[in-house]
Parts: sequence; structure tokens; C-alpha cells
Amino acid sequence: MIKLNRKYLVVFITMLFTCIGFTQEEEVKNEVEVEKKLDILFNSVIEMDIDKTIFTLSEGNSHFTENQKSGIVAMLAPSSFEKIEKELANEITQDKGSEILDKGELKNDGKRILFLKQSMEREGQIYYMLMFAKELNDEFTIMVTAIYESSKDATFKTYAEKAVRSAKIIEKE
Repeated sequence: MIKLNRKYLVVFITMLFTCIGFTQEEEVKNEVEVEKKLDILFNSVIEMDIDKTIFTLSEGNSHFTENQKSGIVAMLAPSSFEKIEKELANEITQDKGSEILDKGELKNDGKRILFLKQSMEREGQIYYMLMFAKELNDEFTIMVTAIYESSKDATFKTYAEKAVRSAKIIEKE
């Protein structure tokens, strides 16, 4: 049988408890960070310049026309702008009945805005979906999506760009 020196045993046990303590402290930090992000996600309002005469139905960060065929929806994505940029750059897959028409970048007061324009068929009609990703900070990106009938592209594209350019986070108290 191996005989352990008491001093080595005490050092080993101390190191073991220290490692366990640091691991638990790191887990607590991660839990706090996740709770903080969730709180920001669920308790933030995205304020945008929306034409209320066109988008008459509003609930939270969603705005729709009276017939609900067109709308602009905003959300906060818990992801960095750089990560979303990489995902959009690799976006080449197309769902059945949809086609990527355009993608690129806009500038707004020093902030970058990425966009992806896609066509899709719904109820026998062609619709366009514009997805925007607006740079916010290292942890979050503002996402704005507009869906509208393709025949109204010129008008609704302008509404969508105005909405994303003006989008800003208002945290609830």
C-alpha cells in the first residue's frame, strides 16, 4: 500500500477544492450572463420610424397593414454583427419556391446594415422578404424583416429601409 505524506495530501485536497470552486464560480458567471441577455431580449423595445397610416396594426415590435399581407417585424438577435455577417455571406441555399434576389450593405450614421432580399410564393402570389441586420454592439444585433407583395416593391422597400435606419433599442424599466 502506498503511504502518502500528510503534507502532499493536504496540498492535493486544497488544489482539488480550489479547482472545483473556480469551476462553480465560472458556471455562476455564465448563468448570470445568460439571464442578463434574456432580460435584455425580453425587456427591450425596438423603436422604429413606421408610417402608421400604412401599418395600422401594431403589437410590440410588429407592424402590419390592415389586410395583414405586408408587415415589418423587428427583433433583437443575441448574436454579434460579425457572426450574422458570416451567416448571411454563406446564405446561398434557397427554399422551394424562393429565390435570393439581392444582398449587400447599407451605411447609417457609421453603423453597418446588411440586407438580403428574397422572393417567395404565398397564396399564389409573389412576395418579397427583406431581412436587415443592423450593427448594435458586441453581443446583440437588431434584425428587421419586411414582407410585402412584389408589386409594391418600390414603396415598401422605402418603408423597410426607413424603419431599419431608425431602429434603436429602448430598454423597459
